[in-house]
Amino acid sequence: MKMCIVTVLMLLSLVSVGYSQDQGKDESLDAALKEFQQAVEKNPNYAEAHYNLGIVYSEKGMVEDAITAYKKTLEIEPNFVKAYNNLGVIYYEAGRLDEAIESLKKAIASSPQYTEAFYNLGIVYHGKKQYSDALAAFKKAVELNPKFEKGHYNLGVTYASMDAMDESLAAFKKTVEINPQYSDAYYNMGVAYAKKDQLEEAIKSLQKALELNPNDDKAHFALGVIYQTKRKAKVSSGKSEKP
Repeated sequence: MKMCIVTVLMLLSLVSVGYSQDQGKDESLDAALKEFQQAVEKNPNYAEAHYNLGIVYSEKGMVEDAITAYKKTLEIEPNFVKAYNNLGVIYYEAGRLDEAIESLKKAIASSPQYTEAFYNLGIVYHGKKQYSDALAAFKKAVELNPKFEKGHYNLGVTYASMDAMDESLAAFKKTVEINPQYSDAYYNMGVAYAKKDQLEEAIKSLQKALELNPNDDKAHFALGVIYQTKRKAKVSSGKSEKP
């Protein structure tokens, strides 16, 4: 039975300027929407208001309205890098990957130190199965922020997608060095070890994943596969040849 690396690629949350999102209260979200709409009605060139309007539209699932709001932000202020980033996120979520790449590259061109834009670009490239490009983007993200655990984690996922298990393990180890509670990193370490036939190390990693997340069904399954593999190997080696 073939074991697969589980890809848990998460886009960073949309970044707000001057507005704390309250995702749990629709009334507050609707009130915010109304106020931002009033702000842009009274001052059509208020870039930050258009930007935060885009965030609220996105929270409400109003994709096209969010895109329009971010584009208006950039029309007013062409170097509003967070608007490019968030536009890239929305395009990605809508499956418009080429447009997502274009927006994220513009964010990076405007701000070459923008870690989140490199990270999100890596996710989009991974979605297009352009793993070499994804690798380069994630490497840049962790170069800019060496403590960026999600960057190291997705670097490990990308290496695994390229069957580079040694590099994948190194990235997952760095992830748990930064965040010892990152259960998915331990799970993927276990799978990578299994792919290298290092079954005892695989078991240790998967047991650690379960210690951190006892309800992780995929870790239980992976352990079952490994124990089954070990048993078959033992039974096979114990058989004597017939004369």
